[in-house]
Amino acid sequence: MEPTFSHTLDITVRFAETDQMGVVHHASYIVWFEAGRVAWMGAAGLPYAQIANAGYNFAVTDVQCRYRTALRFGDPVQVITRLVSLRSRQVEFAYDVINSATGILCAAGSSNHICVDNRGAMTRIPDWVVEGLMGKMKRET
Repeated sequence: MEPTFSHTLDITVRFAETDQMGVVHHASYIVWFEAGRVAWMGAAGLPYAQIANAGYNFAVTDVQCRYRTALRFGDPVQVITRLVSLRSRQVEFAYDVINSATGILCAAGSSNHICVDNRGAMTRIPDWVVEGLMGKMKRET
């Protein structure tokens, strides 16, 4: 699957997201990835709460982040999220974190997820979720 639809989430770096050196702590990027993913799903017409309320979740199986340039308190940030792979039980998202003021790419990463039911057992992604994800991608091409 080629990435076709991206969603941009605007964030302003909060003081709590910085470390003793005054730069964004590395763990904050992973939190931003999650926020971007949830926003992407909402923009696709599939609020994550709707999926969870139906008894499904997407458990993280892998997350990667490549840090390039530091961000600091107050910096405007864009988290650009794309769905890059959709399989029967697995999804992969990719992320770019950009300093909106400078246009500089500060970090890039990805996350892989498997669909699980309320017991935590791996299961197929429900057809209505797959259709929603694919439908959004088709509407954007």
